[in-house]
Amino acid sequence: MSTTTTERPSLSDRAHRALFQLALHVDGEWVEVADICTGLGLNSHQIRHALKELRDAGMAERRRRYVRAVTGRTHRTYFRLTGNPTSEASA
Repeated sequence: MSTTTTERPSLSDRAHRALFQLALHVDGEWVEVADICTGLGLNSHQIRHALKELRDAGMAERRRRYVRAVTGRTHRTYFRLTGNPTSEASA
């Protein structure tokens, strides 16, 4: 008997937690990394690899927006789940 297995990405516990945090935003809105960190009680260094895992698995997408800060130009990073029906114009 032959069984077909599909390879699913092996996600860490933090990646699963980040996925669930992003899933709270079902309308496809972009979520700032700082908000993900706050929701999970982690800092940006602790969540960085987990978010990369989600991107590598094709489950999340990233966007950087540049902003002016007191110290000069910097950026904010946002994530959302892939496959959202909303258009880029509404993001």
